[in-house]
Amino acid sequence: MNFRFFAILFFSFVFSCATQASPWVGTVDKQLHYDLQTLQEWGYLDATVLTYPVPWKGVADQILALDISEMASMPKQAAQRLSHYLNLQKRAQRRTFVEIQGASDEPRLTSFDGISDIKASLKITNEFYWKRFSGQLSINYQAGGEKNLDNSFLAYQFGDWNIRAGSIDQWWGPAQSSSLILSNNTRPIPTVALSRSVATASDSPWLSWMGPWYFTTQLGQLESERAVPNTKLFLSRFTISPFERFEFGASWAAMWGGDGQPRSLGTFIDVITFRGVCINELDECEDSQITKQGNHLAGFDMKYSFHFLDRPISVYAQRIGEDAVSGVNITDQATLFGVSTYIANTKVYLESSDTNIACAGDGSTITNCYYENGVYSSGYRYRGRAIGSTFDSDAKQITLGANIRFDGGAIAELVLRKAELNPDGTRPSPVLTDDVTEDLIQLSGFYQRPFGNWLLKAGGSIESRQFVTEDDDVEALLYLNATYVFD
Repeated sequence: MNFRFFAILFFSFVFSCATQASPWVGTVDKQLHYDLQTLQEWGYLDATVLTYPVPWKGVADQILALDISEMASMPKQAAQRLSHYLNLQKRAQRRTFVEIQGASDEPRLTSFDGISDIKASLKITNEFYWKRFSGQLSINYQAGGEKNLDNSFLAYQFGDWNIRAGSIDQWWGPAQSSSLILSNNTRPIPTVALSRSVATASDSPWLSWMGPWYFTTQLGQLESERAVPNTKLFLSRFTISPFERFEFGASWAAMWGGDGQPRSLGTFIDVITFRGVCINELDECEDSQITKQGNHLAGFDMKYSFHFLDRPISVYAQRIGEDAVSGVNITDQATLFGVSTYIANTKVYLESSDTNIACAGDGSTITNCYYENGVYSSGYRYRGRAIGSTFDSDAKQITLGANIRFDGGAIAELVLRKAELNPDGTRPSPVLTDDVTEDLIQLSGFYQRPFGNWLLKAGGSIESRQFVTEDDDVEALLYLNATYVFD
């Protein structure tokens, strides 16, 4: 279905509906997700928030019931921002957003709520709700004349579950700077998803022991311009919070099918049941020639928050592996660690991740395998960018960040990164643009402030780049993002 026909069809549905807002928190303003994290870490919200986006259902009642009079500054501001958005929903007003972004250069490294990877863009977004249907239509015009419907979706809710078709930004894991398995580093992938529409505890006596929990399973398709065109992608995630302010998440992604590859229903069942198949599609083979159908990545993450000197401290980790020997012995495992706390009106965090890992176990020192696959040689990527880590494969990085909140709704963010990109100099990852190896120090940030119906964000970055075969360089980037809300 081409862009124009789909847009007309979607618009005809949208404007025939009574309009309210998205069923998920922060699909337009991602800072609302930070607000949810703030309330959860301070102990004011009993929900699991490790999977973005979090559904409003369940958490909305808790937010509206909060007494903010005795809160510290940071959770108080978070509660006020979330309550303001909920009150806008109650008015049942039509909400349309027009967003314009321009940058001085092509962005390279992204973050959860920083600049996107597009130099210039215009986006028109409409949120809507009609009976059990809800959705969001975003029409995007990008530099070079490209048009797409990224971050558009249509969802149908039944009980505590919903079915969603479309593409939305997602982020799986506790980190602020990156995720090893699913982030918004690349454009959102079109999927059909079955998800729980609540991230709080279940009323069922059979499930209440889990505390707050969330589950989603999705089936998507990658682009046609890749080594195996139209590769299918299966995604699944389960998070649980069995006791206060502790969260555990399990994630699984599997690439399968695509042009020239087995893609029947039977093949999909082989993928999700981990059935062994012979290399090169032989009918019979030795044990050493057996592999799993598809390309799998899976792992877990966890986060625990506790109070020290009257402020929360959160410690968290993520471990995602791919490839295995002897069935379940995962060999290629990347790790991420982080810690965060609050100082006055600022949340500060320190994180480190490493995807420069050895392949195949057994003492091997060979790298260049993470996010890579022999059959799916475009790797675990979508449109040339990693579906997981911002820094792609063969990268070590450490990030120090600060998210600062001011009275009146203004927000500032500062991030300092140090990264080693592809230190062995072979099979360079797509994140490299000028050499096969790079040592990078980057300082980036933005200032965001509402002005009436406008939300203005100005930001930029400066990078010190050290190369092996090229001259070292210092580069700077500036960008401006302006969003206008039609009530």
